[in-house]
Amino acid sequence: MADLRIPDTMMALRLTGTGMDSVGLQEVEVPHPEPDQVLCRVECAAACASDNKIIDQGAAHSLMHGWNPARWPVTLGHEGCVTAVEVGRNWEDKIQVGRRYAVQPAIPSAPSRHRERYAGEGRGIRKIAIGYTLPGLFAEYVVIDPEVIGCSCLVPVPDEALPHYACALSEPISCVVAAQQHTTHVTKESPDTPRRAHLGLLPGGTTLVLGAGPMGLWHVEIAMSYLPATIIVSEPNDARRETARRFFAQRARDAAIDLVLTTPDMLDAAIADATGGRGVDDCIVALGIKAIQEKSFDYLGMGGVTNLFGGLKADDRMIQVDARRVHYDSISAVGSSGSDPSDIDETLELIAEGKIRPGNYVAAVGGLDAARDLIDAVRAQRMEGKGVIYPNLRRPLAEVEGWSGEQEEELLAEG
Repeated sequence: MADLRIPDTMMALRLTGTGMDSVGLQEVEVPHPEPDQVLCRVECAAACASDNKIIDQGAAHSLMHGWNPARWPVTLGHEGCVTAVEVGRNWEDKIQVGRRYAVQPAIPSAPSRHRERYAGEGRGIRKIAIGYTLPGLFAEYVVIDPEVIGCSCLVPVPDEALPHYACALSEPISCVVAAQQHTTHVTKESPDTPRRAHLGLLPGGTTLVLGAGPMGLWHVEIAMSYLPATIIVSEPNDARRETARRFFAQRARDAAIDLVLTTPDMLDAAIADATGGRGVDDCIVALGIKAIQEKSFDYLGMGGVTNLFGGLKADDRMIQVDARRVHYDSISAVGSSGSDPSDIDETLELIAEGKIRPGNYVAAVGGLDAARDLIDAVRAQRMEGKGVIYPNLRRPLAEVEGWSGEQEEELLAEG
């Protein structure tokens, strides 16, 4: 269990304007929770490309709702694992001191505090977020506001054996879990039985994943839990294909799944060989590239579904779809953004069961003084995986090839 003694001050990575020049560590007071708040120690926080969006856009970011960090600085960081250390009396029956929680940062609620800082004094706001206008996780401690708890966005860690980094990564991984659950197949057991809706990838079918970057790898791993007969991964980068082979080849064999790793120029032949020319049942586009999203529909067989996971830029967001195929072949498209607490809860269970191995995706670790360097590395795309920060340590950013609970324990013991 974490040391629950609470200091008077702490360090936090704060945004005080717009741009990377406005990002830096500051010493601030550790807040005392009001009756409807909870104070948590931040055990681990992960960096995300979205951190750079708020840095670049400031008050103009859609989740800032006009809040100006130049006037009211914000603490960054929205993926993390925390331990409750002081619970306001209103939440004593729900939040337990000393218990760890994963954080769902997207809160489907209007703000309860500082409404005067929002455009229109907060009228019409339906979503706020930790690491945006709510205090973020690149800090030693974080005060959790009532709307977070009221929306069940502190998710209890189900297994104390789970390391901090695994709990922190449950949020970004849960976005993939949620995305695959948005896929819907309409099935019939026989011509004379009713149609049924099946949520998720088609068991026994063929799943195609376009792109084997970090998000694509998560899609492959989670797709395996649906037990398709075949998973095809298309990726032009040799190193990424080799990573997919190293992570999943044996696990696919153990699950009786045929794992096919190919390049885009050989993809049509690979699909034809795997499906007998029928086309795939599920296509996951783990890339925000317009031409690839359009092409994904060509790979679908009858009743196939393409999942547009990668987002397109706002000024180039229109794609063309063959309406005759939608009509005659019943193909469809789905999409989603983010996740909710139930997805994080399911992700934590999958991690506890060993069906998701988040340590494979950790590419760098460091203390809170390395958080700014980590965000900059994400901005420059210098890492293939995720970087995690242990806010109560002071260590430079170090590249790693995977991470484990044992390595985390050793790092924390060194202090």
